[in-house]
Amino acid sequence: MKALIIVNPVAGKKKIKKDLFNLITALSSAGYEASVMLTKAKGEATEFAEKYSSGHDLTVCCGGDGTLNEVITGLMNAGCDTRLMYYPCGSTNDFATTLGIPKKIDPECLCPEKHKILDLDIGEINGTYFSYIASYGIFTKSSYSASQEMKNVFGHAAYLLEGAKELPGLSKSYHTKVTYDDGEIEGDYVLVAATNSTSAGGILRLSDEQVKLNDGLIEVLLIKALSNIADTSAVINQLLKQQYDGKNVILLQTRKCLIECADNPAWTVDGEFAGNIGRAEISCIHGAIHLLI
Repeated sequence: MKALIIVNPVAGKKKIKKDLFNLITALSSAGYEASVMLTKAKGEATEFAEKYSSGHDLTVCCGGDGTLNEVITGLMNAGCDTRLMYYPCGSTNDFATTLGIPKKIDPECLCPEKHKILDLDIGEINGTYFSYIASYGIFTKSSYSASQEMKNVFGHAAYLLEGAKELPGLSKSYHTKVTYDDGEIEGDYVLVAATNSTSAGGILRLSDEQVKLNDGLIEVLLIKALSNIADTSAVINQLLKQQYDGKNVILLQTRKCLIECADNPAWTVDGEFAGNIGRAEISCIHGAIHLLI
């Protein structure tokens, strides 16, 4: 059997450099012949996955959420149904939190034969794939504006520091219309997010009971405009308690949706800037990726 290991060597605090040997040893012990490819620039993980994964029985992604997005995009572009294993080594690893992957991985747990297969749903926004979130509004810019150097020094705190810079702009809202399976909703929101994860931006947390990774549904989270400190405090309290009351915090579930905003807001897709988009067609691709967990 053959395994392709795609590594982002600068992800997180570069911890993969000392853990890579354990990973290769575990794969070798399980009967895999491992090939390692190191990325040097954004987009290379997609190129590697798209070009080489079909010739392997297993693809292993070593990096953060952005690297995982690139690998999944490569697999989707190639129409490749090879199994995927995620070794998270980024600064926040939102999706690893959703999957229950610990920050420190026991080498004995690296053997693929000890994993279960999850047929993971993948989101798509205007032809671009996302593994866990596509969003705009407050706290979304912090995920891509924190520099790699800052993330390497401060880790998860880098996201919190960048997110704090957005707090003075709480009054900034976006008039948005969402058309989804069960109808439509329109209003002024400080956050609009389409997600398939219980952890978003290293800050938001959604309920395990609400979010299922292979149910064929995308969750749409909307936070209404915050006009004062009292509103802000109330909404933060609701998010911490995972209360979606339909008044200030709204959580919808849908197979597909159309999100329209005349402001052409800056979208973030899996932690990376995805451009200014005024019309976003979003859908769920059910069970698209065979993920080992």
